Amino acid sequence: MIENSVVYRFFAGLGAFLLGSLQQSALVGVFLTDNRNQVIAARRSVLGRLFRAVCRFFQRFFRVFGLDRLLLGSIFKQCYLWMFLPVVLAPFLPTMLVILLSVAGFFSVALRLFAERRRRLLSHPMVVYIVGYALIYTAAIFTSVTISGSLYGGMVTVCFVLFSLVVFNAIESKRQVQVLLFCLTAGGVLVALYGFYQFLFQDKFGGVWVDTDMFEGMFRVYSTFQNPNVLGEYFLLMVPLAVAGFFISKSLVMRLYYLGSVGVMMLCLVLTYSRGCYLGILAAAFLFLVLLDKRFVLLGVVGLLLLPFVLPESILNRFMSIGNLEDSSTSYRVYIWLGTIAMLKDYWISGVGPGEAAYNMVYPVYGYNGISAPHAHNTFLQVTCDTGFFGLALFLCLLYQFFKAVFRSYLQTEDRTGRLLMIGVMSAVAGFLVQSLFDYTFYNYRVMFLFWAMIGFGMVISRYDRLREV
Repeated sequence: MIENSVVYRFFAGLGAFLLGSLQQSALVGVFLTDNRNQVIAARRSVLGRLFRAVCRFFQRFFRVFGLDRLLLGSIFKQCYLWMFLPVVLAPFLPTMLVILLSVAGFFSVALRLFAERRRRLLSHPMVVYIVGYALIYTAAIFTSVTISGSLYGGMVTVCFVLFSLVVFNAIESKRQVQVLLFCLTAGGVLVALYGFYQFLFQDKFGGVWVDTDMFEGMFRVYSTFQNPNVLGEYFLLMVPLAVAGFFISKSLVMRLYYLGSVGVMMLCLVLTYSRGCYLGILAAAFLFLVLLDKRFVLLGVVGLLLLPFVLPESILNRFMSIGNLEDSSTSYRVYIWLGTIAMLKDYWISGVGPGEAAYNMVYPVYGYNGISAPHAHNTFLQVTCDTGFFGLALFLCLLYQFFKAVFRSYLQTEDRTGRLLMIGVMSAVAGFLVQSLFDYTFYNYRVMFLFWAMIGFGMVISRYDRLREV
């Protein structure tokens, strides 16, 4: 039996030791501290008091004019519906329609808050960071080198960042979580099937994004996202959720559904030939398996050793080209990073402002080899370009608080379904952030929207025990 082998016991013991040491370390001790004081401080802040005063005013206004009775049972107060529509349909809708539906989600939450006297917005330690990040992006619009050029991109970013709070307040039951998970996975399958259609009928679609000198004859699918890297980023968010769905399902039919969905999306992810997304999905898989069971450390090591022998040659060559400066895509990114860093030496305090127009107004002065670019090809660099050092610092704090909240709940809860969903959410965000090191993953607004929806979903899952059943 493999469980009795020396190799198995070594890696299982190593995994247990590392996990135990990590949980007992001072760093993780800080990571797992309760943030209740931050929530209390946020409530007592000037902005917190001002917000409650505004809510009380509108609640009184709705009662005086009978709007609360008029809206009784109204579909416009169904927050889950207006959250559900843009999140599930985002891969298939134009950006403007996603924006309009997300605004409808805000109005739905506001109407319910004002029409129901005892209704309160949910509190969470991340709320203050999300609101602060949105405020910094708002300020960055007006400190931009081109306010008109930054207005649209900046306001869309603010809207989508704050939509995470709509997701957080709209989902109220475990049943709603499972319905959303099912539909997100179904959407991912449809996106993947269209990607397969592109691969089978390549003559109908443009084949680009490949260095033909190094990868002759390669076709990269992009499905509904116009770019293979963006498609891969979408799957980085969806696949770990579908894997979690497989583990939490109790019926054979649902397990087969989620298993098949994972297989279909993974195959389409492979056909994007996105090297950063390959690294992202490996990171997501490693985190998922280790959190699921420390003994999977052995499986991960064996899997990595076997990859070169099981991967097709085209995929292996694409993967092994990471870091090869002879590849035009790699050298292109390196030169852009160098030019962006040179630019930030002069604009590190406030950045140049959100959006492609602001970036391209300044970057060409600092660019290397005359290379032009729409963005920094690195999310963290681009956030710094958009908002400056303080925006980047707040973004990193926000991510820290996200993982802290979800991981803390993962260690404390005894609900198996909740733990698996927390693993799925953390793995999805972690894999997405790995790809963010190699590309600006917020360049496509729909993918940015889904990322912030995932942040809101993680906030919901972090309090999974407190959700009602139906």
